[in-house]
Amino acid sequence: MDRHHVRTPLLAIALVLMHAVAAGVEPAQVADAPPAAVAGAPSRAGSPRPYQAPIAVPSAAGQIRVPTLAAPTITVRPVPAPTFTGRCDSAGCWNSDGTRANAIGGALVRPDGRACQDVGGVLQCP
Repeated sequence: MDRHHVRTPLLAIALVLMHAVAAGVEPAQVADAPPAAVAGAPSRAGSPRPYQAPIAVPSAAGQIRVPTLAAPTITVRPVPAPTFTGRCDSAGCWNSDGTRANAIGGALVRPDGRACQDVGGVLQCP
């Protein structure tokens, strides 16, 4: 046999023996032990491990709040009372609410700047 074919198995045996010595197993026991015990598998010898209760994580299913949307707020503005035109002159008209609408061209302009039209005596301001 070549030296290479002999050296590889000898090296493997030496590594197994070194691992066994590091684990505290006598070399004589290594030869008799099954391969699983040499590889560091847990042995069945000794007293059994004490009982450990499984770790229980409480369920959060009942604790999670379902997000709710806020109720929409609907603001209802009352329709303003109609404004009637009163006395008119060449510069504009006096309205029933006491304000003056100035005449600019064919429109009447209220004090708040909105342009209005006189339709049948009722001032309409879009």
